Amino acid sequence: MRYLRMTAQDRSGNGRADTVLLRFYEEVPGKPDKLVLKAAAVDMTADGVTDLQFGGDVNRDGKDNAKDEKLIRAFANAFLKFGWFNQGKSWQRYIKVFAENYHNDKSPNVVRLHLHEGTGTPRNQTLLYKASAHDTDNNGTLDSVVYFDIDGEDIFSRAEEEWIKYMGRTFLKFRWYS
Repeated sequence: MRYLRMTAQDRSGNGRADTVLLRFYEEVPGKPDKLVLKAAAVDMTADGVTDLQFGGDVNRDGKDNAKDEKLIRAFANAFLKFGWFNQGKSWQRYIKVFAENYHNDKSPNVVRLHLHEGTGTPRNQTLLYKASAHDTDNNGTLDSVVYFDIDGEDIFSRAEEEWIKYMGRTFLKFRWYS
C-alpha cells in the first residue's frame, strides 16, 4: 500500500503552522516502510498561504515542473487551514492519507485521512481520528464523507465535510495509490 504522511510545523514559533512536509511512502512487507519522495511548502509571511514549494515530480507525470509546485501548494494551503500542526520541528502530529479501490478498476473509491499523534510508523496506538471521502457510485467523484470528529469539537460541520472532500480530491491528483 502507498500512503502520504503530511506534517505541519510552526518553525517560527509564532503559534501558526508555517511549514508543510509531505512524505510519500510505500509499505514493504516485513520491512520498514520505504520513503519514496519528499516535498515541502513554506509560508514565509505567516499569512496562511505558502510562498515556496518544492519536491519534484509529485503528480507522477514524468516531469518536474510548475504543475507539481501548484499541486503541492494547493494541498499544503488546505492543510494549513486545518490547524493540525506541531510546535517547532516536532513530527508528533501528522495525517496519513491513502486511497483504496474496492471495485478493482484502477479508480480509487475511498480516500482515508487518519490523524495521528506519536512517533514511528503510523499504527493504531497513535491514531486519534479518522475521516474518509467516498465515491459511492464509482463515477470518479468523491461524493460522501464519513468521519469521526476530526477537530475535537464533537460537532459535524459542512466546512469539515468540504475540507475532507477537497483533501481527498487533491490527494488523488498525486496518483499515489496502488
